[in-house]
Amino acid sequence: MTEPIVFISRNRLVAGKRAEWAAAYAAVVAMIGSGKPGTAVFAAYLDESGSLVSVIHVFPDAAAMTQHFEGSGERSGSVADVITPLGFEIYGPAPPAAIDQLRREAAASGANLDLHLESFGGFLRSTL
Repeated sequence: MTEPIVFISRNRLVAGKRAEWAAAYAAVVAMIGSGKPGTAVFAAYLDESGSLVSVIHVFPDAAAMTQHFEGSGERSGSVADVITPLGFEIYGPAPPAAIDQLRREAAASGANLDLHLESFGGFLRSTL
């Protein structure tokens, strides 16, 4: 049985750039919604201060995460002037290529990478 994978990116919004980030995020939501069918959840949440945004990604398996990560460097680069990465978290058996990419991104930006790769089981349920 495949295990679901959760990936969380935590970012600081650049002061005065909230509207620009929101517009860029909306475009990415549309692209991922239509072009990455294996991405089960892609949702962003802003903290109370309005300065920290977390993006939650959920994948049913490693293949879906691999597909999601195709082109992610370009997507991240498109918002580099409006957010600063603070950290990444992976829960579940992520593919090595995704982990390697996030290690490089974390090192380049001074962000943390927290790995929780061993799963004790669970499930991902579709409500559709």
